[in-house]
Amino acid sequence: MEEKDSPNRILLYLKDKDTLKHVFLALVTLPLLFFLYLKFLDIYTLHDKYVLVPDYSNYHLSELDSISEENNLRYVIIDSISDLEQPKGIVINQIPKPNSKVKKKRRIYLTVTETNTRIVKFPDVYDLTLRQALRKIEIVGLSVGKLEYKSDIATNKILDFNVNGISIFAGQEILKGTIVNLVVGRGLSEKYVFVPDLIGLSRVEAHIVLKSSSLNIGTELYDDDCSDTLSAIIYKQIPPFENQNELKLGSTIDIYFQDPEKVNK
Repeated sequence: MEEKDSPNRILLYLKDKDTLKHVFLALVTLPLLFFLYLKFLDIYTLHDKYVLVPDYSNYHLSELDSISEENNLRYVIIDSISDLEQPKGIVINQIPKPNSKVKKKRRIYLTVTETNTRIVKFPDVYDLTLRQALRKIEIVGLSVGKLEYKSDIATNKILDFNVNGISIFAGQEILKGTIVNLVVGRGLSEKYVFVPDLIGLSRVEAHIVLKSSSLNIGTELYDDDCSDTLSAIIYKQIPPFENQNELKLGSTIDIYFQDPEKVNK
């Protein structure tokens, strides 16, 4: 008789409001406690190995040593730009970004405002080949931006140059580091080049390869968990490098980046 009553007793027990409340709380609390336990383990095991990157913005050059030592990090100044609206010698950009989790002694790459504005003269690159023009422009400390191809009897010869759409001339004084766009002849008919393989390259390497191929960098996309855009590696490109794909001169290739550690996994 007692065995037959057992199922009924269980049903009555489950129908009790206090019992249901306790069961519900247990179902909600146990996963939460488990999640917190895992987070604790993660923090406990990594806290001696990783540090959070501080915000270097607006710190002066004279303060960089102390803030880096305090946070067990190192820094490298990779660029200095002229900005008349900002005080001289302060940080305006950093890689990785603030609050990124990095290993101790990690190098933080900083861009600062110039302490002294540097002026250079734009070299005469008219009618030079693209390769010759790239070399002369980069030697004086300028950068090449977009390559625009136009129909012209000359192929891969420089026809014009501009900064943000404003024409400049040979010998004109401009700020060092300025990005100059080039207008290049493509001949009287459409010219095509093979799509280069960019997989495994950094942005700097991809820029060199694309310019030498008469192509441009298109959209640049970084994975959400990419903590170091400077050393990020390309893992995808559109259009892809396959089946001898061809593009018109001056076309763009979209590239996708991720941390180099993920590429090697």
